[in-house]
Amino acid sequence: MALATAACSSGSTATPRATGPVDVPAPTATATDIAATCTALLASLPDQLDPGVDRRPVTGDSARTAAWGDPAITLQCGVEPADQNQTPLVLDDLAFVTQRRPGRVLWSTRDLAVTIRLDIPRSYESQADVVLPLVPALKTLPTRRPGRP
Repeated sequence: MALATAACSSGSTATPRATGPVDVPAPTATATDIAATCTALLASLPDQLDPGVDRRPVTGDSARTAAWGDPAITLQCGVEPADQNQTPLVLDDLAFVTQRRPGRVLWSTRDLAVTIRLDIPRSYESQADVVLPLVPALKTLPTRRPGRP
């Protein structure tokens, strides 16, 4: 997603931040226990991740997806686990696997029974600062049992 700036001829005004619905693809896992866990998690997520990075409505499966800010930071609950052999990044005792993509970084929880993926645009310079407000809710999720992917 590219950001564009426009020049105004007389008094310039800041472009308002988008607040409309964000299209977040729904995760494919369909197990009833995953759906129930995701519904409970989404209800407990904060309304703000950082000043000005407020929660936004989503289209599609609002019981398993969430979004904040503009450009949108998105969350998907119940995705396939990321590479468990990758060295994790640990924030407040919660492990994440990160994957760099053009213009964004994917943060996936590790060692939780239900995997959560955050898709964060690189324009958020201190990505850990927008992830940390989510950690208390994420830490309420059950951990993965040994021997299970």
